[in-house]
Amino acid sequence: MVGHIKWHYYTAAAINGYTLTRTPEGRMSLVATVVMRDAFKLAQRPLIFEAPHKGGVWKWPIVTCAVSDSGRLTATLGAEILTSYNGEPPKDLCLDFPNPKSSA
Repeated sequence: MVGHIKWHYYTAAAINGYTLTRTPEGRMSLVATVVMRDAFKLAQRPLIFEAPHKGGVWKWPIVTCAVSDSGRLTATLGAEILTSYNGEPPKDLCLDFPNPKSSA
């Protein structure tokens, strides 16, 4: 599995072989192998973890992040950011607003 750590639209790191787990406190935890990194961009905030998939991309804000000398990344993630690959709302997201074409 390939993922990215983004600082705005810049790639701060490319990761491989990542694992996401839920901590006992309910937070998401990320462990991965870093295959490319930019130390300056990794030091900036906010950072976003992006996990591409067939229908788009999943995104989480990074709350805490550390990269060891051996290239192992460990991070704590915030709540998932609802988005899709092309910037449109997810197809399964229900937006509750009136239909502008309906007559009242």
